[in-house]
Amino acid sequence: MPDIALFLRCGTCSHKLSAFLAFRNAGLLVESRRPTVSDIEAIAPRLKCSQCGAKSVALESEQYKDSERYWATSESEHRVFHRSTCTWMRSVGADSEINFTSRQAAVLRGYTPCRACRP
Repeated sequence: MPDIALFLRCGTCSHKLSAFLAFRNAGLLVESRRPTVSDIEAIAPRLKCSQCGAKSVALESEQYKDSERYWATSESEHRVFHRSTCTWMRSVGADSEINFTSRQAAVLRGYTPCRACRP
């Protein structure tokens, strides 16, 4: 089975969020494990969109795609690297970005993969 990313999408405003982040933000994670499809299907109808507050959240899945570049921030103490599309990197200024050409390059420099975007 190919590795898939699970997301929740709001039916009202189309906001899309990683299921892992949605569960973490709602305080529903158990020991920081990745939620299963059945976990998400059971909880999703009770969640509200973090952008508009609507209760019309649906489950979506996408197959992971290899990203050409991976990013980290020089301001973080945790030394975590992300996919170029990760929401954690949206607020990082260009002057503090660290660019890696491969996942292996980031790991060799002592960075760990983001638990949300799973690079």
